[in-house]
Amino acid sequence: MKVLISIDESEYAAAIAQFVVDHQWDKDTEFTVMSVVEPLKVGNVMAVLPGPILDEMMEKRQENAQQVVEDTVRSISKIVSRDKIRKQIIEGSPTEEIMKEITISKPDMLLIGSHGRHGLDRIILGSVSLFLVSHAPCSVIVIKPKRAGGEKKQAA
Repeated sequence: MKVLISIDESEYAAAIAQFVVDHQWDKDTEFTVMSVVEPLKVGNVMAVLPGPILDEMMEKRQENAQQVVEDTVRSISKIVSRDKIRKQIIEGSPTEEIMKEITISKPDMLLIGSHGRHGLDRIILGSVSLFLVSHAPCSVIVIKPKRAGGEKKQAA
């Protein structure tokens, strides 16, 4: 089995890693942990900043993506041999790059996080997870991290 894990923020990456750790996987399961860093394009409000500042911001985004990928690999390597885990950091549009990777590697399953945006935020920012659930040719599992105060209290 092949599993593609697409992550962006550490909160979601931690929830996805915990999902992987909490489940049984066939010993031959291979994992790809990827993060897509969206470039600061023309039309983005940040694009008006001077070039060196944009370069520094992109470098920081790349470093953050690298750290989140490394943290995720470290977490899942508790139950999966590191030689069964591939890492990838790509610059581009998240939906396009994830779909490209799905086309190339043909995973059986995609694990992604969801920001849970609604209303205008969803319209403006889009929903990567919604697009992938609708268009990916493989099974897609959307993981939402637990929110503070969102846990059920146990009865005494």
